[in-house]
Amino acid sequence: MRTNLKTLATYFFAGTFSLAVFTACDSAQNEANEAEQETEQELGEMENEMEQTAANWEAEQEEWETKLSDKISKLEQDMESATDEAKAEYQETIDELKADLEELENSTEQNWDEVKTDVSNTFQEIEQEYEEVDN
Repeated sequence: MRTNLKTLATYFFAGTFSLAVFTACDSAQNEANEAEQETEQELGEMENEMEQTAANWEAEQEEWETKLSDKISKLEQDMESATDEAKAEYQETIDELKADLEELENSTEQNWDEVKTDVSNTFQEIEQEYEEVDN
């Protein structure tokens, strides 16, 4: 009987130990699965954000192209009624803006911020020149 009690006690302790080990291993696996799910969710969110950014820069690019085209058209109209000397200045400005428009049309998502800054600087310089002429 004593042997049976020892055997039963051994089985009991071995079973308890095995249960503890399996539970610990299962917890680690569950944590790994949760971490993997969180990573997949974060990657999905990043993809959505990148798609929105791509759509945003394209919409912004179109808006800038439209505004720049409108400005060029206005300058071309103003040039028609200008003096010969002013026409040369208008043409120089229009050529500069057309170069910027081409740069806008050929821009990519990677260089959009740089192109936008360049075009903005050119546009500000032109506006300042016309303000100086008006004053």
